[in-house]
Amino acid sequence: MTISHWARPHSFTSQDVTTDIVVVGGGYAGLSTAYWISEYRPDLKITVIDRGQCGRSASGRNAGFLTKGSASFYKGLTEKWGNETALNIYKFASESLELVHQNILKSSPEIKFERTSSMTLFQNETYFKNWQNPAFDPASFEFNWKNDSKLSPGLKSKYFGSFENAPEYKINPWQLMDSLKKLLTSRKIQIIENLSGFQMTEEGIKTEVNTIKAKQVVLALNGYFPEFDSVFKSLITPQRAQMLAVELEDELDCPGLYYDTPERVYWRKVDEKVLVIGGKRLLDAENEVGDFEKLSIKIQAGLEDYLKTQLHLKYKVIHRWSGIMGFTEHELPIISKIEAPVDAYMLGGFSGHGMGLGFRSGQEMAELVTGVKKDSFFDLIKSIKIKLC
Repeated sequence: MTISHWARPHSFTSQDVTTDIVVVGGGYAGLSTAYWISEYRPDLKITVIDRGQCGRSASGRNAGFLTKGSASFYKGLTEKWGNETALNIYKFASESLELVHQNILKSSPEIKFERTSSMTLFQNETYFKNWQNPAFDPASFEFNWKNDSKLSPGLKSKYFGSFENAPEYKINPWQLMDSLKKLLTSRKIQIIENLSGFQMTEEGIKTEVNTIKAKQVVLALNGYFPEFDSVFKSLITPQRAQMLAVELEDELDCPGLYYDTPERVYWRKVDEKVLVIGGKRLLDAENEVGDFEKLSIKIQAGLEDYLKTQLHLKYKVIHRWSGIMGFTEHELPIISKIEAPVDAYMLGGFSGHGMGLGFRSGQEMAELVTGVKKDSFFDLIKSIKIKLC
């Protein structure tokens, strides 16, 4: 998104900004990176720029799951990377949630959050049996099995059972982003919104009106990396996620966060009357690739069908929306130094797991930028080489 000349307050002079570190991208990962850099090096001047409003993209358009991820996610990681690596990623995600809780949620009374658990649901015994793999032990990831009789009243008879994991959190992502912004502002971190960075130079980042002169640059663009430079197209693919909010006519007793993996669906109640559901992107997968937000008729219909046929709900639609995520081939984020005209780094490609992994990933990036470590956790899993001229 760019801002037209007519919509932007302006003067006849646009002064350059001089800073030590500029973070390009004011989403959850970008703001988290700025937070952790200020923890390690409070002496540094940090500037964050965003082409719109911080958190307006995927960070503020998700379902409000602050979760380590589903049992199916870790099963897939085990099959692809092996048990040890999958367990280390689980530990990384667990640390991320705990760090958010300790550093932001507990000290921010304006954030509405709820400590809960996530459930990986199975509709029938056949799918559950076909899903199992001897290489994957759910118990080692702290996923505990609950059969139909132990599910919450609203789910009994609708599912065969589920794997439960806790502690995790329901959050309002907008409140989380606002609190993080306020925290950064209190640390004298400069946040400039409605400013697009479009070129990296030896001086730092060239924007549409000036240059942000910086010794170091962090690109935290997630699904918008390919738009910044075509060199990123082979690494990160932007994909939409469709969301739907409904007002329930009847009560539904289900307090957790829910994944239905074969349906590619995730959902939760926001309060007694409102339920948010997302997913179903395989119904229109080809048309969901892209970095602009739009509604998919097929997917929105699929989400409604799930509410009717699986959850047997009567409801009124109150909101439909979409957001842009960045996917990598290995479905893990890239946190890495890159070759560029200036000392530069990239952070993105969370593949739908940004809220769970983002805060700890920001810490990883801060440790790279400040020299605490030479390689990030995820860079060790899948090394990359990017040259940005």
